This record gives sequence, C-alpha cells and structure tokens, in this order.
Amino acid sequence: MSEVNGIVLEQLNGTIEAVKQNPQLAQATFQSKTTWKSGFQSTAEIGNYIQAGSEVKRGKEFHIVGDHPEGLLGHNNAPAAVETLIAAVGSCVSGGWATFGAAMGITVEKLEIKLQGDIDLQGFMGLGDGIRPGLQQIRGTIYVKSGASDQQLQQLKETAEKLSPVVDSLRVPVKLDMVRI
Repeated sequence: MSEVNGIVLEQLNGTIEAVKQNPQLAQATFQSKTTWKSGFQSTAEIGNYIQAGSEVKRGKEFHIVGDHPEGLLGHNNAPAAVETLIAAVGSCVSGGWATFGAAMGITVEKLEIKLQGDIDLQGFMGLGDGIRPGLQQIRGTIYVKSGASDQQLQQLKETAEKLSPVVDSLRVPVKLDMVRI
C-alpha cells in the first residue's frame, strides 16, 4: 500500500469512490457531552458518532477539559474554549494539508500552523454596544517543508482551507438549536 503524508492512498481513493456510489455514506453526526464542574471548568466527552444513519463505535472516549486563565476568572487548569476552537482550526487545516496533499501527489515533510485569535471580552461581559462576544479574527502563519513548488503549495493551502469543515463552520453561520430540560 502506498502512503503519502500518513494517508493510505488506496483507502482515500476507496472512500471517495464509495461516497460517489452512495452519497449517504458521507452523512455524519458527531456528538459530545459537556459536564460543568465549577466556574469555567468543564469536561467534554466525545465518543461514538453516526455515519450513514448508523452508530460507529470508536472503542474509546476522548476528553477535552476546559477552563480559563487565572486573569480571566479561571484556575488555569486547561485551555479556554476559544483556544480549543482556534486549535480545532489548526488541526482540521493540517489534516487537509495531509489528505489533499496526498491526493495531489504532494509530500509534506513538516507542517506547523501557528494561529492567534482576537476577542474583545467586553462582548462576553455584556458591555459596549455592538461588541460581539466571539472571536473577531483568527490569523496565522503556516510553516511547511515540502519539495513541491510554491504554486502547488499555494493550491494545497487554498484547498485545505476551502474544504476544511471547521473553517467553513466559522465562515458560514451554523444553525444552533439547544433546548433546556
């Protein structure tokens, strides 16, 4: 089996072909359960997901712990939620570099994505008219080592960002419905 960037090409191509034949296979629902501990401390549990209408058992559960820095009323035991969101962008885009790079025949030897997100905490505090509580901007730098041309790397960058589910979820409003029970 041939592998590029940690992606097995036969599996990648097989998955793409399977989805072409049965688009329902591309339908997925990811889920988490967050339990609040105290203050800004919480733990999210992530496990099984649903694909093509059936539960996919992962055989393990992942935990994401959240908190705030002490200067922002937390205990500094874990990243703030916005930091986790910024990290999710980097993780998703780097996965895109690996996957689309493999599909394009581009070997990525090393990749680092450094991101920063700006927020005006007045929005979270309900202060100031028109100040959003969320991130105002995420910006960063991608460090890549590859034998590919600048043109190929630019095309790969654009593809990885354009097709990133996390980036798209930030660029286009996502419908959010939560009910209190």
